[in-house]
Amino acid sequence: MNCSNLKFQDLTLTRSLFPITNELIYFNHAGTGPLSTPAKKAIDDCIAVFAARAEFKVEDYFAQVKNWRAVVARLINAAPEEITFVHNTSEALYIALVNIPLKDGDKVLVMDEVFPAIRYIVQYNLPQVKKLFVPFLGRDPIEVVKKNFDKKLKVVVLELVHYLTGEMIDLKPLIEFCREKGIYLVIDGIQAIGAVDFDVKETGVDFLACGAGKWLFGPTGAGFLYVNKRHFRILKGLHAGWLGAEWSGFEDCQISPPLYPDARMFELGSRNIIGISALVANINILLKCGMRSVQEKIMSLKNDLGQRFLAMKYEIVTPFESPQSGILTVRPPRNAKDAFDRLRKADIVVSLRSNCLRFSPHFYNTEEEIEEIFKVISY
Repeated sequence: MNCSNLKFQDLTLTRSLFPITNELIYFNHAGTGPLSTPAKKAIDDCIAVFAARAEFKVEDYFAQVKNWRAVVARLINAAPEEITFVHNTSEALYIALVNIPLKDGDKVLVMDEVFPAIRYIVQYNLPQVKKLFVPFLGRDPIEVVKKNFDKKLKVVVLELVHYLTGEMIDLKPLIEFCREKGIYLVIDGIQAIGAVDFDVKETGVDFLACGAGKWLFGPTGAGFLYVNKRHFRILKGLHAGWLGAEWSGFEDCQISPPLYPDARMFELGSRNIIGISALVANINILLKCGMRSVQEKIMSLKNDLGQRFLAMKYEIVTPFESPQSGILTVRPPRNAKDAFDRLRKADIVVSLRSNCLRFSPHFYNTEEEIEEIFKVISY
């Protein structure tokens, strides 16, 4: 066993928490995250309560929600009141964008290469503003914003990690520039959170949207939006509902307590507590392992994959400049579909995108699995 394997031995022991490893070599966490056994137990526990009692005791329910919010906040170094639970990344992006105080004629600048989730939300839910879709990949993001800047530019919308190439935007200098110019930065973080150690306080990001379905191991139908607390007072308060208020019980539903004065106001009504409980169970695994260690292990596996593919004359689509995401996308010398089909036949799961193979390992994957991948690829 080499030094790298010794360094990450404790992380690999956590592999037993992921039943998918008994069936598949799974390198597709940028596609769909596999459920862990603690998450499955959390789901089963919720269902058992619903089957036996129909609902949680009120005091237990509120205590759970409070705890879940604190766990999610810990993952990104946020305050609990900066976290609102959502059903998916699209909903989180929608809440962020419709609550920014935009006026008719204001401009929203959008990364042109974004996943369709962002494009649809921007295109169809902001009728009063001008939308500009411009290329960001392979460019200095500050220069892109400067080129399109005028006093009407109020929002920039980006993927922190591009879903196909794996290119990761260096946010900190961009955020400093945007803050100086009074521009809000709305970030889709679904391809980053769970794979990289991300600190909202250190970066100063304004809004961060993230679903559970990928690097956070699922399930779909759950996620969160981070709202920087310095924006609480200026938000429009749209997408607010009755469970965005502080209820102590439901004996008197005519009292109408006021909305929370923070991100919690955006939880319209009954939460997907089955999904949230599983999401939090998965996050607890990551927190126990330590996100810095998780990131280091993912990058070690990614680097090994990249070196091997270079030796095989594959085109490396993913840039290897800092900062780095967990995605490695390569283009084979011949048809990618052939290699993809060979891998799938060998129970090795990756993504086929735009005649490229996209690999996205997680911390419980191993060097031995990489050896198996290349036995199949080299055949």
